[in-house]
Amino acid sequence: MNSFDINTYNRPVQCSKCGGMMIFAGVGEYRCEDCKHVDYDDYGKVRLYIESNRGATAAQIEKEIGVSQKSVRAMLRESKIEITAESRTFMRCEVCGDNIRSGRCCNKCETAFHRRIEEEERKNHMARLGKGIGMERESNATGEKRFKRE
Repeated sequence: MNSFDINTYNRPVQCSKCGGMMIFAGVGEYRCEDCKHVDYDDYGKVRLYIESNRGATAAQIEKEIGVSQKSVRAMLRESKIEITAESRTFMRCEVCGDNIRSGRCCNKCETAFHRRIEEEERKNHMARLGKGIGMERESNATGEKRFKRE
């Protein structure tokens, strides 16, 4: 992780074969613009490994391809990868503690969180509408004299 708390997953910038610039080709894959050599960032390496070794643990991934368990856990928390359905290992929802396979919260807590945010936005919107957006209404006025500036 860098100082901005954004995980860069050790993205290749320079080609290990010719020294050329590596261009993102998708899903953790990078291709040299000069010699077309393909390299992978940590996410690409983990994805390739778990595609051929379904159900691998973070410890196995670290041992076999060298990507740290911390990076693997970050990928799970960011929902980039998921614990398989056959696994006896789970992560815990940060709110209620239920078992989850990826992310930070279970579906129930995530839905409740978004509903709370939407309700707050709705209340704020209604409060803004009720105030007339910077104008105060005179009770008996009609037409263009109905509002006066504060």
